[in-house]
Order: sequence, then structure tokens, then C-alpha cells
Amino acid sequence: MASNKMWSRVVFTSALASGLVLAVASTSRADRDWKEDCHRRLEADRARIDRDIHRHGEHSRQVDNDVAKMDATRQWCREHKSDWDHEHFDIGIYLHRHDDDDKR
Repeated sequence: MASNKMWSRVVFTSALASGLVLAVASTSRADRDWKEDCHRRLEADRARIDRDIHRHGEHSRQVDNDVAKMDATRQWCREHKSDWDHEHFDIGIYLHRHDDDDKR
């Protein structure tokens, strides 16, 4: 009889502990993949730069602001550990011209 009572307590305690663990434990989840967001933002910046080059010229204030925004977007991508197509976004006019800053 005492053996049945002990086994009943063990089963009840185990079930209670399992229920609490399942209720309280949270599932581990992977970090979000920001690649699509990064690519979308960089593509929007590139389109803005191309539009302002067509409207205001390559060496305009508007283009410089757009390039600075693209630099900020690249930094956002780095902070979110998202890589982008460097051969597509890190060429020509899309890079910040540090040598032009020294001339101003």
C-alpha cells in the first residue's frame, strides 16, 4: 500500500514538474534574416540616387545626401548582420566620396 502511494506521488510530481517546464520554457528562435529588408532599402537608395543624378547632376547636394543615406543603410545592414551584393551597391557614384569632403 505504501508503495502505491509513493508511486502515485512520484507520477503526480513528475507530471506537475513537466507541465510547469512546458508552460514556462520558451522556445529558442533564430535571429531574423534581414537580407531582404537590407536589399530593399539599398535598392530604394540606389533608385533615389539615380533619379537625383538625372534631375540635379552627379555632383549635386541632393546626390550627396542620397549617398550619405545609402551609407547609413549600409551601416544598418551591418548592425543587423545582413550582407548585400557589394558588386551591385558598392560601385561608382553609390560610394561616399571622401576625397570630395576634403575639398569643401
